Amino acid sequence: MYFTPYLTVHRHHSIPDHVLLFSTKTGALVLLPEEDFTALQNEETENEYIAPLTDMGFLVEDLEAEHREVAQYMEDINRHNPNLTLALILGMECNFACSYCFEGKQKGGEKAMADQTADQLISFIKDRFRPDKKKLILQIYGGEPLLYTQRIISLAKRLKPFIEERGAEFVFDLISNGSLLTEKVVDELNEWGLDGVKVTLDGPPKNHNQFRPFKSGAGSFDVIAGNLKKVCGKTNIRLGGNYTSATYQDFATVLDLLAQQGISPDKVERVSFNIVMQIQDKITSNEFVGGCATINEPWLRDAALHVRKEVLQRGYPIGELSPEPCAVEMDDAFTVHYDGSLYKCVCWVGHEQYKIGDIWQGVTENFQESHHLFHWQQEKKCQKCKYLPLCFGGCRYMAYQRDGHMGQVDCRKPFLDATLESMLLQDLRYLHGQICECSPGE
Repeated sequence: MYFTPYLTVHRHHSIPDHVLLFSTKTGALVLLPEEDFTALQNEETENEYIAPLTDMGFLVEDLEAEHREVAQYMEDINRHNPNLTLALILGMECNFACSYCFEGKQKGGEKAMADQTADQLISFIKDRFRPDKKKLILQIYGGEPLLYTQRIISLAKRLKPFIEERGAEFVFDLISNGSLLTEKVVDELNEWGLDGVKVTLDGPPKNHNQFRPFKSGAGSFDVIAGNLKKVCGKTNIRLGGNYTSATYQDFATVLDLLAQQGISPDKVERVSFNIVMQIQDKITSNEFVGGCATINEPWLRDAALHVRKEVLQRGYPIGELSPEPCAVEMDDAFTVHYDGSLYKCVCWVGHEQYKIGDIWQGVTENFQESHHLFHWQQEKKCQKCKYLPLCFGGCRYMAYQRDGHMGQVDCRKPFLDATLESMLLQDLRYLHGQICECSPGE
């Protein structure tokens, strides 16, 4: 038996005589006595840890087979994926004027899904929901999706019975600014399959109101927080937020304000605070300057660890460190624009060169070339990188904004080299109760 090549090994003063092992392929984390780790490296066959480490994916029989399995990861997901997932943009109207909005100048009140398009969308979904599918997931975007509540209900009324008659599950999520997220709306949407809402708060009120005001210029923080207080027990709340190098230091203090209003860690399904991306292209042009063009910017290493620690020590749930497939490479994941055009990710809407078809004619074949599918499989530095399962070539949209194309991988190795150990020590301390004296970043 051999240790998987998708293994990171960490020794730290806070865990004397032990090594911390992390599998980038499975997301498993284990604390192992140093002497046992050394014995296993020396291929000792009589060791009590062999069986559990094998079950968790740390030990494998064939290293080359392990490489092949990771290289075929997306193909395996596509072969066995039980879900059909569609991101729906029902319209481009929004009641906010966020300074860094990636939709930028594309937004507008007259850009909304017509009845005829909605009818064809139903047909498109029914045609693609094969007998082997177990779940239909709709992720509803905007603009602001709650400006299109009646369209949401209309679609759900037609799809929910169809899916359930097949013995499958129908759910939909909202990506909302939260200003219209009232109890009445949530109660109504719950009846038709609402699974949760992602709401963005950009830190404490002063910062949030600067970056995410109403169109009138008025601050939106108090309205959103008031709504969350009333609905956090009625649906799953996924809390997002976007920070910059100038705002990350006190960003997570927003959680203290929410906790004071009863929006405690047990009322939130997940917190995901991320960087503001710098948008460069003319289609979605905005005048905001101050975002990130690469995850490898030096300041982000300290910022990401600081924000993550602040969330964890307050007891709020975060996403696990584990492989996250990109929708671009998933066969049964699409974005449907309000006009019926198809894309592989919501980020690409309006970019005609990355349109992959429409709900009338279906998906074109040439998008595999335009989107550089599986480019990481041909990239030498990716093929045997231990971080490959956490990256798979990085974010194509970020690469496009930075380089003007997405032909090259968006390598995350420098960022992971600088941060992964500290993130794992954070998990060890805050999620697994390991008492240790950690340095400030941990």
